[in-house]
Amino acid sequence: MSRKLIAVLVLILVAIGAYTVLRERHVASEKPAESPPRLVKTMTLSAGDDSFKRSYPGKVLASQRVDLSFRVAGTLMEMPTLKGQKIAKGDLVGRLDPRDFDTQLQNAKSSLDNAKAQLAAMKAGARKEEISQLSSQVASAKARMDEAETNFKRMESLLKSGAVAKATYDQAKTAYDVARAATNTASQELQKARAGSRKEDVDAMEATIKGLESKVQAAQSAREDTELRAPFSGIVVDRYVENFQSVQKDQPVVTIQNLSELEVVIALPEQDMARSKAAGKIEMNAQFDALPERLFPLYLKEASTLADPQTQTYAITFGMSYPDGLLVLPGMTATVQISASGMPQLTSGFTIPSAAIVAEKGEKHSVWRLAGEPPAVRSVPVTILGYNEDTVRVSGDFHAGDRIVVAGTQFLAEGEKVRLYRPVSEQGNAPSGK
Repeated sequence: MSRKLIAVLVLILVAIGAYTVLRERHVASEKPAESPPRLVKTMTLSAGDDSFKRSYPGKVLASQRVDLSFRVAGTLMEMPTLKGQKIAKGDLVGRLDPRDFDTQLQNAKSSLDNAKAQLAAMKAGARKEEISQLSSQVASAKARMDEAETNFKRMESLLKSGAVAKATYDQAKTAYDVARAATNTASQELQKARAGSRKEDVDAMEATIKGLESKVQAAQSAREDTELRAPFSGIVVDRYVENFQSVQKDQPVVTIQNLSELEVVIALPEQDMARSKAAGKIEMNAQFDALPERLFPLYLKEASTLADPQTQTYAITFGMSYPDGLLVLPGMTATVQISASGMPQLTSGFTIPSAAIVAEKGEKHSVWRLAGEPPAVRSVPVTILGYNEDTVRVSGDFHAGDRIVVAGTQFLAEGEKVRLYRPVSEQGNAPSGK
């Protein structure tokens, strides 16, 4: 082979080698650099304890709220209460015109006094003067009867002999009958005066007096009902009538609320309801936005045993004394904090931040669990057992000590390598993968 041919072949081989090197360098320059593992915030799962601490939104109510009304109808003559005014127990709320009720009371008292006087006379019996007068009337009636009887017998004899007419005889007989009846009546009156009133008459009069006493009491009560007074200390919420207005019986005139004690109502979820019933010691406090640093003690007043059909929560009512240095009115909101200890774990699972939950298709959920070294994420399906503010209790295929991602979950993919975020205070204390 000639030198010239050999030189050409060498040049060709050199060119091919140079092309190959340049091509590999070009390909290498186009290949993207591998990105570092994603930085994520994690937490280590731990088993729950026997403590319980929850916060619930509540609504403030007055312990008592009543609509006051008169028990009688009339014209309003005085109404000193105003809306928003504080009022003490026994203070005058309103007064009706009492004139008609005074008249009715006086009439009832007069009738009662008259009946009592009659009863006293009946029990005392007739006086000596009355008996003497009745005796004289009996004697006079008997004398007239004897005279009429004598005249009647004489006319009877004359009639038989035909000396007098039949009409004259009838007149004599009628006069005799009238005189005899008058004598009997006078004798009965004298006998009644000497014996006194009959027991039946006395009993009837006593029954009449009892009825009149009831009428006097009713009239007295009606007179007293012309004044309306506060049944407890509180505040006037609303006023519905004005002075000189005619009001009807049982017509509301004002509404007052008792502010010496307040009520706070919350809606307790069924899971917490079941756990709180098993608690050994419970502490309950109310917190208001106006004084967030202060806690006001509460006590349980009543708990509903029937769940709301829509929310499946139970209405719990707490009582509290009116707080010093804070204006709290019915309708305001409060935060109720409930802390309990000595509670059994009624449900399995772990409490994790709500941000750790990954929503899957439908109603499925999962969390990212770390595995391997360097760590990579694996999706683990979970079952949600309950929510509480910014945490959620879940169960799934993991155990105490497992580490899960609690921030940045939406950017991860199955099997992706990650780096653990650690606060500056923890850096250098442990390997990043643990």
